[in-house]
Amino acid sequence: MGQINKGAIASIEGNTARVVPSDAGAKPTAKITIPWHLRGDTGKLKKGTLVVYVEFDDATGLLLGRADGEWGAYLPHLTAGTITGAVPDGDVTAAGVSLKGHTHTGAHGETSGPH
Repeated sequence: MGQINKGAIASIEGNTARVVPSDAGAKPTAKITIPWHLRGDTGKLKKGTLVVYVEFDDATGLLLGRADGEWGAYLPHLTAGTITGAVPDGDVTAAGVSLKGHTHTGAHGETSGPH
């Protein structure tokens, strides 16, 4: 079983954090995992940041998010390349393939057009 709690970050070490629960007199957690999307500039976590986390019976846990709902306003650049014409009535092209104009060939040789 697990329990969802709120608390403040006491320390961060690598991809883990210790959190002091909001409950009066509660002890800091064991190291709980910070998921990739909250690490570094994306989450902008630091000592004192209020967070929501889940803690399991075996003392493991996972940070679920910032309690203020904020984020670092930063999304890491995952791959190189460009997307052009990404407008509601336009077309999106990636690696030279048009989203609106591409087709797929089915298992029996039939072709399905763009949708």
